Amino acid sequence: MVYSPVVKAFGGVERIDVIYYNLMYKSLIKPILFLFSPDTVHNLIVNLGKIAQSTGFSRWLLRKMWRRDRVILEQQVNGMSLKNPIGLSAGFDKNIELTPLMQSVGFGFATGGSITLAPRKGNPRPWFYRLPKTESLVVHAGLANKGLVTIKDGIRRNQKRAKTMPLFISVAVVAKNANETNQDAIIDAKNTTLYILQRSLANAIEINISCPNAGDDQPFTQPQLLDELLGELDKIDRGVPFFVKMPNLLQLKHFDDLLKVISRHNIQGVTIANLVKNRESVKLQDELPEDVKGGLSGSPTRARSTALIRYAYKKYGGKLTIIGVGGVFTADHAYEKIRAGASLVGMITGMIFNGPGVVGQINKELAQLLERDGFKNITEAVGADHKI
Repeated sequence: MVYSPVVKAFGGVERIDVIYYNLMYKSLIKPILFLFSPDTVHNLIVNLGKIAQSTGFSRWLLRKMWRRDRVILEQQVNGMSLKNPIGLSAGFDKNIELTPLMQSVGFGFATGGSITLAPRKGNPRPWFYRLPKTESLVVHAGLANKGLVTIKDGIRRNQKRAKTMPLFISVAVVAKNANETNQDAIIDAKNTTLYILQRSLANAIEINISCPNAGDDQPFTQPQLLDELLGELDKIDRGVPFFVKMPNLLQLKHFDDLLKVISRHNIQGVTIANLVKNRESVKLQDELPEDVKGGLSGSPTRARSTALIRYAYKKYGGKLTIIGVGGVFTADHAYEKIRAGASLVGMITGMIFNGPGVVGQINKELAQLLERDGFKNITEAVGADHKI
């Protein structure tokens, strides 16, 4: 082996269980990081991540430390080959700079953005507020990104480094300012989508209609406007699957109305669901000042998102692929969403609270859960709760 001296120096990196790294993160690294504001930590991780992924050796070492792929986790989803079902959700890698790092730490896919064609400043800082006991972040970043025109070169450069991991790009559907109309937002989203497709920048596109911290009233979560948006996107020739990022709704009728619209268009799947906007529906374990704005991530989203996944699979599982998002911290959380109907599972907050090693741990334990229940492949487990 080319790197055998280094492997020996690390005590046999390939044989060290990922739990060791999780414990090291929780007992040593996390307490230090949590001394600083989450905005500071996010910027630090992005900058260090770009350094960590910059060489072939560093990516190899990270893979040896953290990736825990198993054959039982491999599947084909809407024409994409995935090594495992656990992916990075949109909102962490806002400028799509860290795809090689995300592949190295063990993700099966990564969603970058949400992005727009031109730069957006987003909301005033701070963007994040930490709720440690609740295992949640309050997110108020808006749709800050450098603009697709600027970040496309970085995406192309990283495609060569992470070519075996599908990249989803999340496209924001929101007006630039208060003077723009909903039609302007539709045109901007369509142009952004065309830009991605014409340059082959993504393996899949996620249409984000539900950012609960963008400063608008989420107009495209209304069925009529969603129908208009998807009607325009239907006119685009595409060779990749399209997903719609769903809001985390309390009313099933509203949720179903949106799914009915989506099922009539050239959309292959839905991401369920975005951040919790209604705080009255959440039991908090931490104090949350009233002046802290934004949607809640993490544990408060878990139960509701799984219930929405279950509903969507029961009614539309034959037509729409589901990506389950919300409160995934363990393999049990991921498995629950898969059995409810999700083919893929996204996460961010679980990685922030438990460290990057949690991705490999989830995949390792997920494979064990599948074997325990007699499944030969993860595809057999998708929607299993509906077949009992």
